[in-house]
Order: sequence, then structure tokens, then C-alpha cells
Amino acid sequence: MRYLASMAVVSLALTGPALTAAAKPFQFCLRQNQVNGWKVIDDQTLIVDDRIGNRFKVLLAPGCHGLRWPMHLGFNASTHLSCIGRHDFLIVPPNGPNVRQRCLINDVMPYIESKPN
Repeated sequence: MRYLASMAVVSLALTGPALTAAAKPFQFCLRQNQVNGWKVIDDQTLIVDDRIGNRFKVLLAPGCHGLRWPMHLGFNASTHLSCIGRHDFLIVPPNGPNVRQRCLINDVMPYIESKPN
């Protein structure tokens, strides 16, 4: 009987981490080396596409302006392989009379396009 009880404890100890790993939500990640395009919604919102076909909504802190017309955008994350997220920066190079801007990112989330009814 002791043998069966100890086997049950060992079995739970081995399957416990697998159960918690399976219960974790899907992790999304926008990597700066995977950015494939963007659409500017306003000076605080971008929709960014990656090379895999995922879309992300990037929310910026107030302070950036004139984002409608940039030919190039860049992201400043800790490494090229890390996920872009809160407290990283969107880099807007100088364009005509506009100076270079460094825009603080407030949030990055998956973008799900709503369909009209």
C-alpha cells in the first residue's frame, strides 16, 4: 500500500509541471527583426505586421507627432530576438522638417480586426 501511495505522489510530481505548462496562455511576440510593415492609425496607435503574418497593435505614449508619413520606422528593444513591449521605443527617423523622434511604447498586443456587421 505504501508503494502505491508513493507512486501516486511521484506521478503527480512529474505531471504537475506539464499541467501548469499546458495551462499557460499563448505567448505572442513581435520581434524587431521580423517587422514586415505597418499602418499608422494615429500618433499613438500603429498596426504592425510581422513576416509570419501576425498583426499587432502598438500603443505609444503621448508625445510623438507626424507619424502619418514616415518612410521608415525602427524599434529599439533590448536585442533583435527579444519581444518588443512596454518601455521599448519606436524610432522615427528625420523626415523633411521633422526631427528624429524616440516614442515610448506603452503596450503591444495581438490585433484582431473587427468586421463590420
